[in-house]
Amino acid sequence: MTGKPRAENAMTSTVERVRVGWVERRRTVPAHLAQVFLDVYRDAFDPLAALSPARQALSDEEFLAAMDDESVVKFVGWDRDEQPRAMAIMTTDLNTVPWISVPYFEARFPDHHRRGAIYYFHALLVRRQSQGGPWARLLLEELIRMVARDRAVAAFDSCSHTVEMSRLPEMITRVANRLCVLDPIELDRQHYYGYVFEERT
Repeated sequence: MTGKPRAENAMTSTVERVRVGWVERRRTVPAHLAQVFLDVYRDAFDPLAALSPARQALSDEEFLAAMDDESVVKFVGWDRDEQPRAMAIMTTDLNTVPWISVPYFEARFPDHHRRGAIYYFHALLVRRQSQGGPWARLLLEELIRMVARDRAVAAFDSCSHTVEMSRLPEMITRVANRLCVLDPIELDRQHYYGYVFEERT
């Protein structure tokens, strides 16, 4: 895929920019870039459909709509060859998340809700050939800086499989503790029950 000129909103440090590239914050992304990360999104989230009883991901249509929705902030990592390597996605409008209860967040964080300062983290996507490098940390750093500057709440959901395998909550805490004051809260833990019935013989 062809790269792009350096973004006017390049936010990584000079040292990181020289070494690996830069991070750009965008409100919308062009269709070709949206398709690149839709493929990464599907690779990451499709396996969860058989591992959790609850829906874990946006549909293709919802993902592409989010890429064009200005309330959904995209942090895009570009390498020195101007190729996209990673994307973090966070919405500033809870109504764009189809499976959460907005009244719950309004009641739990009333002051933040009044300020429009409750954000929801959708995904941290790193292209397969770039996994294991610095991109997840770099994108998280920029996302956390935005949330801390806005004195906001950032929430996300994750099934138990993903928590155990990715350790994302631990990663967020580790990165955030270097950058800001953090109060991590486990908001809920939902259980699903199944009963298998048979007639008595």
